Amino acid sequence: MIQRLFLLSLFVITAQAELRVRTDFEGGNAEVVKIDQATKTLRIMPALHEGRGWPCWWSLKLEGLTVGEAFTLEVQAQNKPYRDKTVLAASWCQPKCAWISVDGETWQPSAPGTLSADKVMSYTIPAGAAQISLAWGPPFVPADADKLLTDIAAKLPEAKRFELAKTRGGRPVQGIRIGNENAAHQVWVGSRQHAWEAGGSQVGRGFIQWYASDAARALRANTCLHFIPIMDVDNAAIGAGGKDAVPRDHNRDWAAEPIYPEVAAAQRMIRDIHTKHGLDVFIDLHNPAPKDPVFFFGPFAFERMTGVQQRNYQRWIDIAAASIVEPLKVDPKYHFANYVKTEEERGRMSSGWVRANTGAATISVTLETCWNSPLMSVEGYGKIGAGLGRALMTYLQENPRRE
Repeated sequence: MIQRLFLLSLFVITAQAELRVRTDFEGGNAEVVKIDQATKTLRIMPALHEGRGWPCWWSLKLEGLTVGEAFTLEVQAQNKPYRDKTVLAASWCQPKCAWISVDGETWQPSAPGTLSADKVMSYTIPAGAAQISLAWGPPFVPADADKLLTDIAAKLPEAKRFELAKTRGGRPVQGIRIGNENAAHQVWVGSRQHAWEAGGSQVGRGFIQWYASDAARALRANTCLHFIPIMDVDNAAIGAGGKDAVPRDHNRDWAAEPIYPEVAAAQRMIRDIHTKHGLDVFIDLHNPAPKDPVFFFGPFAFERMTGVQQRNYQRWIDIAAASIVEPLKVDPKYHFANYVKTEEERGRMSSGWVRANTGAATISVTLETCWNSPLMSVEGYGKIGAGLGRALMTYLQENPRRE
């Protein structure tokens, strides 16, 4: 009798369990469209943060699951315009696979989703726990940046953490400097000028972890690295997209008078580095469009370059193509942001600003790492970052400032 009552109670509890969505955590974002408790189907769309750019990133915790039973996650586009009358295309928020975690740290891709005729992506997911985390991609939030920099500083006594600036929201934008400030070579690597592009920070994590390893000992001996894991901290913290924010996003803010304190601070630091020592390499880490590969955006004037400048840009792409080979190879030729139509806008993109404010020997490039693939796990992104580190080491073995 007691056993029957226990089983009956368990059945009642299980029957009453309901799906519940939580986004009250760093980087959380989802607007619930509907929940069907009977079929265990949840439909969401990225929540819109007015004026804060593209509604494409989503990250949530789903409670009330029955372990071992499958549920369905449906993702549709946000139907409100994010700027003026523009509604973001659904493909930006519908990766081939949803990313799943039962512990909030280890992330795995789901089986590929199915896209319906009305542009709703459906993922069928077995519940590995009563509560699981679901996201557009493996998240990287400001707390992850803090932990990463703490770990690197503990491993390398010569590393010095610094605060680049306080954001408009009062949050710290953190960085780390590794190496002698007067080193022969100076490098700047940063990521997440667009908050939704979490893969950029994942590549950055792989890069800095490789840079702190024994494999990079010789590189560290004559190089000073300045590394920023997240530039758009405010939007990364609240789960907003950042891209095309009002009046402009971080990567269009490299103007004479930036609106973001962290961009202004980066400009001052880069000018100071170049004036005192010369900047050799500037690398900005991003994620591209859904169907894009791994590639570098190069300078618009590449075909017209001559001398040291042409040599260094060509040498970089050749070395990068030989070094970044897994889990996907980088394109051996530069891409160009031809969708940017005016010289004025090109001039206030970070890579363009750096080229205009440094010297002919400096290379300034953007690495775009594809996201729409199950290969783009934390480990996959990390391998891209490690390859980037190896490319940098090879590139600086031969002085790029030589005539």
